[in-house]
Amino acid sequence: MPVLLSHTRNDEQEAQRISHYLMENGVINHVELFDQEQQTTDEITAKLMERVQLCTHLMPVISEYTEASWWVPFEIGAGAQFDKRIASYQPTSAQMPAFLQKWPILKNHRDLDCFIRCYKQDTSVALSASHGDTKRISSVDQFHRELKAAIKEGANGGKGGKKVLRIRP
Repeated sequence: MPVLLSHTRNDEQEAQRISHYLMENGVINHVELFDQEQQTTDEITAKLMERVQLCTHLMPVISEYTEASWWVPFEIGAGAQFDKRIASYQPTSAQMPAFLQKWPILKNHRDLDCFIRCYKQDTSVALSASHGDTKRISSVDQFHRELKAAIKEGANGGKGGKKVLRIRP
């Protein structure tokens, strides 16, 4: 159940930090940077569509650079079309488009920890189902609701913020 980290070239370092932290916490993820001078638009589009189809979760990194990107919104649209679990990571106070508020928005390290817990819960449910267990399968909407609730609980001082994320520069 890999997570695809969608980002602009200017957010590459932030995406790599998040990727390393997710890996340290047992979350399989993928970060890819395309060279628009070396690859055609068709090659980039095909690769992005392949990555979105293979992932279960999509985490776009939204910053002031995202507004000038065509690819990040493209990946979000493809993720929504393929019914992926989407949670945006907003490391700055950049303007967040209204349509992204449909999905959980991770604004700080505590929120990313909430994502990791919900991801692992989602993963264990999916693995149980694949082994014939009759546990409920978490739906995409259910994952989004549970993550939003965990983020809200964490912001209010509840269990949502158990562990503090420290991303090393």
